[in-house]
Amino acid sequence: MSEPSLVVEDLRVSFKTEDGPVEAVRGVSFAIESGEMLGVVGESGSGKSVTFLAVMGLLPKTATITGSIRLDGKEIVGAKDSVLRSVRGKAVAMIFQDPLTALNPTQRVGDQIAEMIRSHQKVSKDAAIDRSAQLLTSVGIPNAKTRVRQYPHEYSGGMRQRAMI
Repeated sequence: MSEPSLVVEDLRVSFKTEDGPVEAVRGVSFAIESGEMLGVVGESGSGKSVTFLAVMGLLPKTATITGSIRLDGKEIVGAKDSVLRSVRGKAVAMIFQDPLTALNPTQRVGDQIAEMIRSHQKVSKDAAIDRSAQLLTSVGIPNAKTRVRQYPHEYSGGMRQRAMI
């Protein structure tokens, strides 16, 4: 039997501080099969965001990560930035609780989605914007052809979350 798409084993994340290391994540393990989604809940400060920022390779260089994170059988702890960029948004994605902080307020929503599309596919900017509108429609955003030209602050909170999906 094959390994699940994402396997996290004994993940530990700490940050160096003037007072010594702070352990933000201690021994987290889980596995996710292809097509599955994982929702994580917990108290503020319990390490939810740090766990998944580690999985996405988005933690600052000041973080020390140990344990194992395997995506489709390939170890990504310690992987090069180019490898991590190639999987973000294609093989693994994260929907932040507050998408306003994940969306760039100075760029149109459609341009941000198009940028992700173009990072994984060789398509023109116009084709990527058209695809962005299709994707917004697929998550229930009305008037998507108009909405792709709007900025994040012009979306409701729910619409921003759907745009991130």
